[in-house]
Amino acid sequence: MNEIPPQVLLAPVIAIAVVVYMLVMRGRAAKQHDTQWSQYRASELATRLGLQLVKGDPGFNFFIRQANADVARGPADGKPILVEVLLEEGDCSLRYLYRVEQETDLAQVRWRTWFDCRMTVRTQQPFPPFEVTSRNAPMGPIVRTQRLPELKPGDATYLITTNEAGVGDVLREHLPAFSVFVNSGVHLVGDGQSVSFVMKHDKAPLLANALYYAEDMQRLLTGLARSLGG
Repeated sequence: MNEIPPQVLLAPVIAIAVVVYMLVMRGRAAKQHDTQWSQYRASELATRLGLQLVKGDPGFNFFIRQANADVARGPADGKPILVEVLLEEGDCSLRYLYRVEQETDLAQVRWRTWFDCRMTVRTQQPFPPFEVTSRNAPMGPIVRTQRLPELKPGDATYLITTNEAGVGDVLREHLPAFSVFVNSGVHLVGDGQSVSFVMKHDKAPLLANALYYAEDMQRLLTGLARSLGG
């Protein structure tokens, strides 16, 4: 009877040890980053922006979601990851949704992910819808969400779409100030009743780069909303 080489017996043990080590180190790194960027925890960010935490974990860190226990654990069949946070006061809100579902069968494991994060300012009066996206955003093109015609003449920095030329004039007046978001890209959506800055977790406008300027975002959105709808 042939003996099994020791390295064959040890290989699975070593592999498991490496995985455990990586998970432990990843967890420690997440905790360290959570502490480093504590000003982006839901409760602290709400205080900075003058908003109230209406829904969600006060300790959830918008920058380091891996520090959240549910996110770190990962999804399982029938047990999705679900993180919902809402900061709101008056006409301004910041919403965050992250949901991951897992389905396993004999052939493969499938995941479905939903993500939405946006700061929104409601207007007092309705206005014609619009959408603005950076033409050359980091991490590739920004996908538009509304079917609106491009405003002519065009803008070198932003693609502006709307049915109303007057809205375009207001946007051209305000958009230069949004240059602070050059490292994230800009995606503004006006639905006729509110103006939102839409962020993504894996593409432009990248949440971490955009929300780093949270106070500027709130101030600029508020100014734009007031000019459009009072």
